[in-house]
Amino acid sequence: MAKDVGLTYDFDRAVVANSFDAHRLIQFAKTMDKGDKAEEALFHAYFTDGKNIADHKTLIKLAANIGLNPENATAVLESDQFTNAVKHDIEIARSLDIRGVPFFLFNRKYAISGARETEIFLKALKKAYSEWKKKGEEANGTARD
Repeated sequence: MAKDVGLTYDFDRAVVANSFDAHRLIQFAKTMDKGDKAEEALFHAYFTDGKNIADHKTLIKLAANIGLNPENATAVLESDQFTNAVKHDIEIARSLDIRGVPFFLFNRKYAISGARETEIFLKALKKAYSEWKKKGEEANGTARD
């Protein structure tokens, strides 16, 4: 499925590792408006390049590649910065019974787990949007029957 949408995954090279520090790096990157870039870099490093995303040297190199200051990234990784943010995300995931990735949740109501066809996402998005829009219209007194 990945190849069909232009992604290259090499699961034979993937290094199973604890991703906690990678998630802390993402939280740091978000403070610099580079959260999406950090996620993409980590996905590519793990799924395509077979990099160990628990290794601090790897994480610092990835940080530098997306324009983060490597000294600041090092300081984050050598501290406990952003630990609470990651733990909070984990607690939210547990409360929603999320057990794997990828996992997509729309309006905290409609969930899609795993890689799925575009049509499934589109259906969930349309349903969630329709309900969200209706709720907004009802709150504003503009709902139509």
